[in-house]
Amino acid sequence: MSDRFWSKMEFDLDEMRDLFRMLIESKIDAVGQRITPGNKKTGKKAEWRDSSPRWVDDEHGRAVRAWLMIPYIDAINQELLEDYQQTGKRLVKSVEQRIAAREFTPELIQEWGLLCSCAGALEIVYQSRPDQGNLRRGSNNLDAHRYWFAHYYLRIYRWGKTEECRDKMEEFINDRFRQLPPGEEKDWFGRFLSNVPSDVLEDARRLTGEFREDLSASEMEELIKQSAPPGVMALDLNFLHPKGGLE
Repeated sequence: MSDRFWSKMEFDLDEMRDLFRMLIESKIDAVGQRITPGNKKTGKKAEWRDSSPRWVDDEHGRAVRAWLMIPYIDAINQELLEDYQQTGKRLVKSVEQRIAAREFTPELIQEWGLLCSCAGALEIVYQSRPDQGNLRRGSNNLDAHRYWFAHYYLRIYRWGKTEECRDKMEEFINDRFRQLPPGEEKDWFGRFLSNVPSDVLEDARRLTGEFREDLSASEMEELIKQSAPPGVMALDLNFLHPKGGLE
């Protein structure tokens, strides 16, 4: 094989190497952190903060979104994407050694083909444009949270004891939130809680208006008659026995 051929192989390998070094954005990072909730009644939109990894850019003099990052695309299997990247990382070193030794062998052809396949899959996602708006609108859907809240709230509900019941739920959710390690489930439970300190608990946050005031017991009774919506978490937690705990 000519030097031109090997030079082209080296050039293409360098181009692919960056793909296998890139960060892979998570769904949590892609959605971002909601600072304030929206309000359908007033038309106020929720305010969000971008939580994707950022790099300090000397040219701009500030932290900017990491440009060597594969964006989160909701329709893409993230585990498969990570497998492509890890496989590519393993193959790069072997292919690099074969090219340096100018070994044009069946093994090189096989490894090169697999490497190109992995790089191609990553490149397609890297060049894609995620729809952050749709992700955030989806994260605003509280159907699963309402169902979960109703599931536990109605166990302790007593006529005339609404505030006490909400206090119990606030305590229950704050306890659950504190126990969980950082991750998707902790973020899920965090959506029950506002940034306002609890009125009745120390070192705890108040329920959002949706769960502290807006969602009525009659609405919850209707919700619980339906099938659980997608995304409901932890319906088997230890909690007060039905109709117990509030005398």
